[in-house]
Amino acid sequence: MLFDKEEVKRQTRQLWKSCFGSSDDFLDIYFGEKYTDESNLTVRVDAELAAAVQVFPYRMTFYNSVVHTGFISGLATAEQFRKKGLATQMMHEAHRKLFKQGALLSFLIPPTEDMRKFFEETRHGSYWTTTFRQLKEIPMSDDIDEKVEITQPDEWGHDLYVFFRQYTKNQPFMLHPSESDFYAALANCDLKGGWVLVARRKRRILGICLAVKDSEGRCVLRSLLSTDEKVKDCILHDLQKRAGVDKIYARIAAPGSPKLSEPYAMARVINVEKLLWTIATAYPDFQLHVGVDGDLDIPENNGYYFVNDGKVVITDEKPESIVTPGGLAAMFMGSYPTILEMMLDE
Repeated sequence: MLFDKEEVKRQTRQLWKSCFGSSDDFLDIYFGEKYTDESNLTVRVDAELAAAVQVFPYRMTFYNSVVHTGFISGLATAEQFRKKGLATQMMHEAHRKLFKQGALLSFLIPPTEDMRKFFEETRHGSYWTTTFRQLKEIPMSDDIDEKVEITQPDEWGHDLYVFFRQYTKNQPFMLHPSESDFYAALANCDLKGGWVLVARRKRRILGICLAVKDSEGRCVLRSLLSTDEKVKDCILHDLQKRAGVDKIYARIAAPGSPKLSEPYAMARVINVEKLLWTIATAYPDFQLHVGVDGDLDIPENNGYYFVNDGKVVITDEKPESIVTPGGLAAMFMGSYPTILEMMLDE
Protein backbone atom coordinates (compact mmCIF):
# COMPACT_ATOMS: atom_id res chain seq x y z
CA MET A 1 0.00 0.00 0.00
CA LEU A 2 1.30 3.45 -0.94
CA PHE A 3 1.07 6.41 1.44
CA ASP A 4 1.08 10.08 0.55
CA LYS A 5 3.49 12.40 2.34
CA GLU A 6 0.89 13.76 4.73
CA GLU A 7 -0.06 10.26 5.88
CA VAL A 8 3.60 9.36 6.48
CA LYS A 9 4.01 12.57 8.47
CA ARG A 10 0.87 11.86 10.50
CA GLN A 11 2.01 8.34 11.35
CA THR A 12 5.53 9.54 12.19
CA ARG A 13 4.07 12.12 14.55
CA GLN A 14 1.92 9.47 16.21
CA LEU A 15 5.00 7.26 16.62
CA TRP A 16 6.84 10.17 18.27
CA LYS A 17 3.96 10.68 20.68
CA SER A 18 3.71 7.01 21.64
CA CYS A 19 7.47 6.50 22.05
CA PHE A 20 8.52 9.79 23.66
CA GLY A 21 5.33 11.04 25.32
CA SER A 22 5.73 14.49 23.76
CA SER A 23 2.90 16.99 24.14
CA ASP A 24 0.80 18.01 21.16
CA ASP A 25 2.09 21.57 21.54
CA PHE A 26 5.71 20.39 21.22
CA LEU A 27 4.82 18.13 18.31
CA ASP A 28 3.19 21.09 16.57
CA ILE A 29 6.55 22.88 16.78
CA TYR A 30 8.69 19.91 15.76
CA PHE A 31 6.52 18.78 12.86
CA GLY A 32 5.62 22.33 11.86
CA GLU A 33 9.08 23.92 11.88
CA LYS A 34 11.79 21.24 11.78
CA TYR A 35 10.32 18.17 10.09
CA THR A 36 10.52 17.82 6.33
CA ASP A 37 9.52 14.92 4.11
CA GLU A 38 13.12 14.70 2.90
CA SER A 39 14.50 14.40 6.44
CA ASN A 40 12.31 11.44 7.40
CA LEU A 41 13.40 7.82 6.97
CA THR A 42 10.87 5.09 7.69
CA VAL A 43 10.24 1.37 7.73
CA ARG A 44 6.67 0.27 7.03
CA VAL A 45 5.10 -3.11 7.60
CA ASP A 46 1.91 -3.49 5.57
CA ALA A 47 -0.18 -0.40 6.38
CA GLU A 48 1.66 0.42 9.60
CA LEU A 49 4.67 2.62 10.29
CA ALA A 50 7.11 0.38 12.19
CA ALA A 51 10.10 2.70 12.68
CA ALA A 52 11.31 6.17 11.77
CA VAL A 53 14.21 8.57 12.21
CA GLN A 54 14.82 12.15 11.05
CA VAL A 55 18.16 13.23 9.58
CA PHE A 56 18.59 17.01 9.51
CA PRO A 57 21.33 18.81 7.55
CA TYR A 58 23.46 21.39 9.35
CA ARG A 59 26.13 23.86 8.37
CA MET A 60 29.13 23.50 10.69
CA THR A 61 32.24 25.61 11.16
CA PHE A 62 35.08 23.14 11.64
CA TYR A 63 38.85 23.78 11.57
CA ASN A 64 38.63 26.98 9.51
CA SER A 65 36.21 25.38 7.06
CA VAL A 66 32.45 25.27 6.60
CA VAL A 67 31.34 21.66 6.29
CA HIS A 68 28.11 19.72 5.89
CA THR A 69 27.04 17.63 8.87
CA GLY A 70 23.96 15.72 9.92
CA PHE A 71 21.94 15.61 13.12
CA ILE A 72 19.98 12.45 13.89
CA SER A 73 16.73 12.89 15.77
CA GLY A 74 13.65 10.95 16.78
CA LEU A 75 14.85 7.35 16.34
CA ALA A 76 11.70 5.43 17.25
CA THR A 77 10.30 1.90 16.83
CA ALA A 78 6.70 0.96 17.47
CA GLU A 79 6.42 -1.35 20.48
CA GLN A 80 5.09 -4.34 18.52
CA PHE A 81 8.06 -4.19 16.12
CA ARG A 82 10.91 -3.90 18.63
CA LYS A 83 13.84 -6.33 18.91
CA LYS A 84 13.70 -7.03 15.18
CA GLY A 85 16.74 -4.95 14.20
CA LEU A 86 14.74 -2.01 12.83
CA ALA A 87 16.66 0.60 14.84
CA THR A 88 19.92 -0.81 13.46
CA GLN A 89 18.46 -0.63 9.96
CA MET A 90 17.37 2.98 10.50
CA MET A 91 20.82 4.06 11.69
CA HIS A 92 22.43 2.30 8.72
CA GLU A 93 20.15 4.13 6.29
CA ALA A 94 20.77 7.45 8.04
CA HIS A 95 24.55 7.07 7.79
CA ARG A 96 24.42 5.98 4.15
CA LYS A 97 22.21 8.95 3.34
CA LEU A 98 24.65 11.37 4.98
CA PHE A 99 27.61 9.75 3.20
CA LYS A 100 25.90 10.16 -0.20
CA GLN A 101 25.09 13.79 0.66
CA GLY A 102 28.75 14.53 1.34
CA ALA A 103 28.47 15.02 5.09
CA LEU A 104 31.61 15.04 7.19
CA LEU A 105 30.14 14.16 10.59
CA SER A 106 26.95 12.99 12.25
CA PHE A 107 25.72 14.24 15.63
CA LEU A 108 23.02 13.21 18.05
CA ILE A 109 21.99 13.92 21.63
CA PRO A 110 20.94 10.78 23.51
CA PRO A 111 17.93 11.37 25.79
CA THR A 112 19.20 8.98 28.50
CA GLU A 113 22.43 7.30 29.57
CA ASP A 114 21.04 3.95 28.44
CA MET A 115 20.58 5.43 24.96
CA ARG A 116 24.15 6.79 25.13
CA LYS A 117 25.36 3.20 25.54
CA PHE A 118 23.01 2.14 22.74
CA PHE A 119 24.62 4.57 20.27
CA GLU A 120 28.12 3.55 21.37
CA GLU A 121 27.47 0.06 20.00
CA THR A 122 29.12 -0.81 16.69
CA ARG A 123 25.81 -1.81 15.09
CA HIS A 124 24.35 1.61 15.89
CA GLY A 125 27.26 3.67 14.57
CA SER A 126 30.05 3.59 17.20
CA TYR A 127 29.25 7.10 18.40
CA TRP A 128 31.45 8.70 21.07
CA THR A 129 30.58 11.49 23.45
CA THR A 130 32.41 14.49 22.01
CA THR A 131 30.86 17.38 23.93
CA PHE A 132 30.50 17.84 27.67
CA ARG A 133 28.79 20.71 29.47
CA GLN A 134 29.26 22.56 32.72
CA LEU A 135 26.55 24.47 34.57
CA LYS A 136 28.08 27.85 35.40
CA GLU A 137 26.83 31.05 36.94
CA ILE A 138 27.08 33.92 34.48
CA PRO A 139 28.85 36.96 35.94
CA MET A 140 27.44 40.42 35.30
CA SER A 141 28.30 43.97 36.19
CA ASP A 142 26.16 46.99 37.01
CA ASP A 143 27.79 48.99 34.22
CA ILE A 144 24.86 48.93 31.83
CA ASP A 145 23.67 51.11 28.97
CA GLU A 146 20.49 52.90 30.04
CA LYS A 147 19.58 53.58 26.41
CA VAL A 148 19.13 49.88 25.69
CA GLU A 149 15.52 48.70 25.75
CA ILE A 150 14.75 45.07 26.61
CA THR A 151 11.43 43.64 25.42
CA GLN A 152 9.71 40.27 25.31
CA PRO A 153 7.97 40.57 21.93
CA ASP A 154 4.74 38.73 21.17
CA GLU A 155 5.86 38.18 17.58
CA TRP A 156 9.30 37.37 16.18
CA GLY A 157 10.31 39.02 12.97
CA HIS A 158 12.79 37.85 10.37
CA ASP A 159 15.23 40.44 11.66
CA LEU A 160 15.89 38.33 14.78
CA TYR A 161 17.29 35.47 12.71
CA VAL A 162 19.27 37.87 10.53
CA PHE A 163 20.92 39.24 13.69
CA PHE A 164 21.57 35.75 15.08
CA ARG A 165 23.14 34.49 11.86
CA GLN A 166 25.25 37.60 11.41
CA TYR A 167 26.83 37.26 14.84
CA THR A 168 27.29 33.47 14.82
CA LYS A 169 28.17 32.60 11.23
CA ASN A 170 31.91 32.57 11.95
CA GLN A 171 31.70 31.06 15.43
CA PRO A 172 34.17 28.13 15.34
CA PHE A 173 33.07 24.59 16.12
CA MET A 174 29.36 25.25 15.97
CA LEU A 175 26.35 23.58 14.37
CA HIS A 176 24.53 26.56 12.91
CA PRO A 177 20.73 26.48 13.17
CA SER A 178 18.70 27.14 10.06
CA GLU A 179 15.98 29.77 10.13
CA SER A 180 13.32 27.13 10.84
CA ASP A 181 15.50 25.68 13.64
CA PHE A 182 15.83 29.15 15.13
CA TYR A 183 12.11 29.91 15.25
CA ALA A 184 11.31 26.40 16.48
CA ALA A 185 13.67 27.02 19.40
CA LEU A 186 12.00 30.34 20.19
CA ALA A 187 8.58 28.70 20.12
CA ASN A 188 9.76 25.84 22.34
CA CYS A 189 11.26 28.28 24.85
CA ASP A 190 7.95 30.13 24.97
CA LEU A 191 6.09 26.82 25.35
CA LYS A 192 8.21 25.97 28.41
CA GLY A 193 7.22 29.25 30.06
CA GLY A 194 10.61 30.79 29.37
CA TRP A 195 11.74 34.18 28.12
CA VAL A 196 12.66 35.29 24.62
CA LEU A 197 14.17 38.73 25.14
CA VAL A 198 15.37 41.22 22.55
CA ALA A 199 17.66 44.17 23.24
CA ARG A 200 17.33 47.26 21.05
CA ARG A 201 18.57 50.82 20.82
CA LYS A 202 16.46 53.02 18.54
CA ARG A 203 14.91 49.90 16.95
CA ARG A 204 18.31 48.41 16.12
CA ILE A 205 18.74 44.89 17.50
CA LEU A 206 21.71 44.57 19.85
CA GLY A 207 21.06 41.24 21.52
CA ILE A 208 18.86 38.14 21.82
CA CYS A 209 18.33 35.87 24.81
CA LEU A 210 16.50 32.58 25.36
CA ALA A 211 16.14 31.34 28.94
CA VAL A 212 13.99 28.97 30.98
CA LYS A 213 13.75 27.78 34.56
CA ASP A 214 14.98 24.23 35.07
CA SER A 215 13.48 21.58 37.34
CA GLU A 216 15.40 23.02 40.32
CA GLY A 217 14.11 26.54 39.78
CA ARG A 218 17.33 27.94 38.32
CA CYS A 219 17.11 30.38 35.43
CA VAL A 220 19.27 28.85 32.70
CA LEU A 221 20.24 30.44 29.41
CA ARG A 222 19.59 28.48 26.26
CA SER A 223 21.23 31.13 24.11
CA LEU A 224 22.60 34.65 24.65
CA LEU A 225 24.02 36.85 21.94
CA SER A 226 24.91 40.54 22.20
CA THR A 227 26.99 43.15 20.45
CA ASP A 228 28.98 44.00 23.60
CA GLU A 229 29.29 43.35 27.34
CA LYS A 230 27.10 46.27 28.40
CA VAL A 231 24.23 45.01 26.28
CA LYS A 232 24.73 41.51 27.70
CA ASP A 233 24.54 42.85 31.24
CA CYS A 234 21.38 44.81 30.38
CA ILE A 235 19.75 41.60 29.19
CA LEU A 236 20.88 39.63 32.25
CA HIS A 237 19.63 42.25 34.74
CA ASP A 238 16.27 42.38 32.96
CA LEU A 239 16.07 38.58 32.96
CA GLN A 240 16.78 38.53 36.71
CA LYS A 241 13.76 40.71 37.37
CA ARG A 242 11.43 38.81 35.05
CA ALA A 243 12.45 35.42 36.45
CA GLY A 244 12.60 36.61 40.07
CA VAL A 245 16.07 35.13 40.67
CA ASP A 246 19.40 36.35 42.01
CA LYS A 247 21.59 34.32 39.66
CA ILE A 248 21.60 33.39 35.99
CA TYR A 249 23.19 30.15 34.79
CA ALA A 250 24.19 28.60 31.49
CA ARG A 251 25.32 25.16 30.39
CA ILE A 252 28.65 25.84 28.72
CA ALA A 253 30.29 23.42 26.30
CA ALA A 254 33.43 22.04 27.96
CA PRO A 255 36.42 20.15 26.51
CA GLY A 256 37.15 16.54 27.37
CA SER A 257 35.60 15.26 30.56
CA PRO A 258 36.59 17.61 33.38
CA LYS A 259 35.10 17.44 36.86
CA LEU A 260 31.55 18.68 37.32
CA SER A 261 30.81 18.24 33.61
CA GLU A 262 27.96 16.20 32.19
CA PRO A 263 28.16 14.27 28.91
CA TYR A 264 26.14 15.86 26.14
CA ALA A 265 26.38 15.43 22.38
CA MET A 266 27.79 12.40 20.58
CA ALA A 267 29.37 12.26 17.13
CA ARG A 268 30.93 9.97 14.58
CA VAL A 269 32.80 10.57 11.33
CA ILE A 270 30.82 9.99 8.14
CA ASN A 271 33.65 10.48 5.65
CA VAL A 272 37.10 9.78 7.11
CA GLU A 273 39.16 10.81 4.11
CA LYS A 274 37.30 14.10 3.71
CA LEU A 275 37.66 14.87 7.43
CA LEU A 276 41.42 14.23 7.34
CA TRP A 277 41.78 16.43 4.24
CA THR A 278 39.98 19.22 6.12
CA ILE A 279 42.46 18.91 8.99
CA ALA A 280 45.45 18.68 6.64
CA THR A 281 44.37 21.78 4.74
CA ALA A 282 43.96 23.80 7.93
CA TYR A 283 47.24 22.55 9.45
CA PRO A 284 49.75 21.55 6.74
CA ASP A 285 52.40 20.66 9.33
CA PHE A 286 50.11 18.24 11.14
CA GLN A 287 51.17 14.57 11.01
CA LEU A 288 49.09 11.51 11.83
CA HIS A 289 49.15 7.81 11.07
CA VAL A 290 45.82 6.29 12.05
CA GLY A 291 43.56 3.40 11.20
CA VAL A 292 39.76 3.25 11.23
CA ASP A 293 37.96 -0.03 11.77
CA GLY A 294 34.54 -1.31 12.74
CA ASP A 295 32.45 0.95 10.49
CA LEU A 296 29.65 -1.42 9.51
CA ASP A 297 27.54 1.25 7.83
CA ILE A 298 30.23 2.99 5.76
CA PRO A 299 32.91 0.33 5.12
CA GLU A 300 34.58 2.79 2.72
CA ASN A 301 35.94 4.45 5.87
CA ASN A 302 37.79 1.38 7.13
CA GLY A 303 41.50 1.56 6.35
CA TYR A 304 44.85 3.08 7.24
CA TYR A 305 45.54 6.77 6.69
CA PHE A 306 48.71 8.87 6.73
CA VAL A 307 48.48 12.66 7.05
CA ASN A 308 51.65 14.60 6.22
CA ASP A 309 52.69 17.80 4.41
CA GLY A 310 49.09 18.89 3.97
CA LYS A 311 48.11 15.66 2.19
CA VAL A 312 46.18 12.49 3.04
CA VAL A 313 47.40 9.13 1.76
CA ILE A 314 45.65 5.79 2.13
CA THR A 315 48.33 3.25 3.02
CA ASP A 316 48.77 -0.49 3.59
CA GLU A 317 51.05 0.17 6.56
CA LYS A 318 49.24 -0.66 9.79
CA PRO A 319 49.48 2.14 12.40
CA GLU A 320 49.75 1.73 16.16
CA SER A 321 46.47 3.62 16.65
CA ILE A 322 43.25 2.13 15.27
CA VAL A 323 39.99 3.83 16.22
CA THR A 324 36.25 3.68 15.52
CA PRO A 325 34.37 6.40 13.57
CA GLY A 326 33.29 7.84 16.93
CA GLY A 327 36.80 7.64 18.33
CA LEU A 328 38.15 9.61 15.39
CA ALA A 329 35.51 12.30 15.92
CA ALA A 330 36.48 12.56 19.59
CA MET A 331 40.16 12.80 18.64
CA PHE A 332 39.58 16.04 16.75
CA MET A 333 36.74 17.52 18.77
CA GLY A 334 37.58 16.76 22.40
CA SER A 335 39.74 19.87 22.80
CA TYR A 336 37.32 22.11 20.88
CA PRO A 337 33.84 21.45 22.27
CA THR A 338 31.19 21.93 19.62
CA ILE A 339 28.42 24.43 20.32
CA LEU A 340 24.96 22.97 19.82
CA GLU A 341 22.13 25.40 20.53
CA MET A 342 18.44 25.37 19.76
CA MET A 343 18.24 21.58 19.30
CA LEU A 344 14.85 21.24 21.12
CA ASP A 345 16.42 18.67 23.48
CA GLU A 346 15.73 20.49 26.76
